[in-house]
Amino acid sequence: SESPIVDAEVIELALEILTRCGAQNPKLLLNSVGCSKCRPVFVQALKERLESVKAGMCTDCQRRADTNPLRVLDCKVPEDQPVIDALPSILDYLDDGCREHFETVKTLLADREIAYEIKPRLVRGLDYYTRTTFEVVHGALGAQNSILGGGRYDGLAESLGSRVPAPGIGFSIGEDRLVMAVE
Repeated sequence: SESPIVDAEVIELALEILTRCGAQNPKLLLNSVGCSKCRPVFVQALKERLESVKAGMCTDCQRRADTNPLRVLDCKVPEDQPVIDALPSILDYLDDGCREHFETVKTLLADREIAYEIKPRLVRGLDYYTRTTFEVVHGALGAQNSILGGGRYDGLAESLGSRVPAPGIGFSIGEDRLVMAVE
């Protein structure tokens, strides 16, 4: 289902699994990456902005600025963070449907008393994600602190050849990081 209700339920399930495994104080990071209609407009704006600043960024960001601009937002190089912070935000480019979906997800999480932090730079590394994306981090793990990540992937089945639309949402857990967080 493409319903934001399902998004909130899956996020709640992910947090419940982590809690039952013993992860203390997991922190939920939340974003929307838009859809096939609004994301290309954002990517174009991002590409245009990166053109004037990429030369001062790390080698990976210079390459990604041309090949996959969204991945620049994933950069962990401390010197690149001020540049990345000044880039456009996907949240300013969401169309009405994506904006409404995201607002509903946030409301449903708040109704469930699930704390979250909006991270407009949070993108999944795979292009098939749409709308809701999320990550759960743990403070005891340093720079590589993500123990779980996921999001909505409407359209993935069709891109793999399915004739039947099969919207979905899911997540994966970094088992090694979860073990370190529980220890």
